[in-house]
Amino acid sequence: MNQVILVVDDDRSMRASTVRLLIARGYSAIEAASATEAVQKAAALAPDVILMDLHLRNGSGLEAARQIKAQPSLASIPIIALTATPPEWDEKLQLFAAVLVKPCPTVQILSAVEAAVPL
Repeated sequence: MNQVILVVDDDRSMRASTVRLLIARGYSAIEAASATEAVQKAAALAPDVILMDLHLRNGSGLEAARQIKAQPSLASIPIIALTATPPEWDEKLQLFAAVLVKPCPTVQILSAVEAAVPL
């Protein structure tokens, strides 16, 4: 069975290109366009890893990640943060398996995913 990756980004083209990249690499990918949708899909589908944009139009990716990690059945899912604004390191970023700054090379996305859930 393929590893399932939840891709959360409010930018449709970014989300679609990331999904295509993951599918081409042999992963299954599902999409969410908002923080609320991300939490709902994570709870319903328990993906193997989540790629989460931190700055969503309809909510915070950081808050969605906190909500997901607060659920015992989802707490072990690695979440990889994607952000256009390089964050300053602080304790809140410790809940992420990795933090990638957009635009990031596809090899960097794949490396982070593969480190979290090898095929």
